[in-house]
Amino acid sequence: MNFQIEFTNHCNLRCIECPHRMMQRPRQNMTPRVFKTILEDYIVPFEPGTVICHKDGEPLLHPNLYYFIGEIDDKIKTKLDIYTNGLLLEPDFVKKLGVFRSKFWILVSFHFFDDEGRFVKKYEEAEKNIIACIQNAPANVDFIFASHVTDYAEKQTLEMWKRMWEERELPRLTAVHVNEAINPWLGLIKQKNAIVFHDCPYTDGEHMFFGVTGNLIACCMDLEEGIVFGNVMVDDKDEILNKRSEFYQSLRDGEVKRGVCKKCLGGRNLL
Repeated sequence: MNFQIEFTNHCNLRCIECPHRMMQRPRQNMTPRVFKTILEDYIVPFEPGTVICHKDGEPLLHPNLYYFIGEIDDKIKTKLDIYTNGLLLEPDFVKKLGVFRSKFWILVSFHFFDDEGRFVKKYEEAEKNIIACIQNAPANVDFIFASHVTDYAEKQTLEMWKRMWEERELPRLTAVHVNEAINPWLGLIKQKNAIVFHDCPYTDGEHMFFGVTGNLIACCMDLEEGIVFGNVMVDDKDEILNKRSEFYQSLRDGEVKRGVCKKCLGGRNLL
């Protein structure tokens, strides 16, 4: 079982390949009360193999992120994935992760152009800091880098960027990827290399997605939380989990009834 938790839906960028800038939900941070409920009622009982500290937003913007990570690690030994654009990474934060039992993957997604096609110069300023984070990373922390081919970022240029990082031979930088396909995010992102999903990757029921207010939702691509099984703060846990199981079973049965799913699974026979 893997958990994906939206600790914050604030972000410090407006990326061409990301729908965050279009989000209508209020921008906010997860409160300690919501986090504690998710921790005690879901994380501890299910003991997820991976906890992904991200959905819509930049997790390093949450002032309590390190505390939340520590609380998870105190209860279970797991793997925590910190998805970040990298601009707020600090060597001290990375170094302090070494006190925990859990394994950490810091997945830095480089977004070089904003929604108006302007180059994000902040990456030039942040490069030395990102290198210092890797060089000072403890043994339980590995880095993975990714970039995305877009209408503004050409594959050839990104392949050169990839080789540049690989040639540095930083010991805790385990992989550098250039993603050629763009997630269309339910049709919100219009790029020439946007793909079409023919199958849902979550029908196995092995993922749980928690929004910033404690909503248990169906999918990481559900930007506006159109499919909500319930809220951990107000709804009965068994009822939430039953609704969740019934939903994924309907997908396994080939039923695509919800509007969010219809927008995503454009290659299937829709009901």
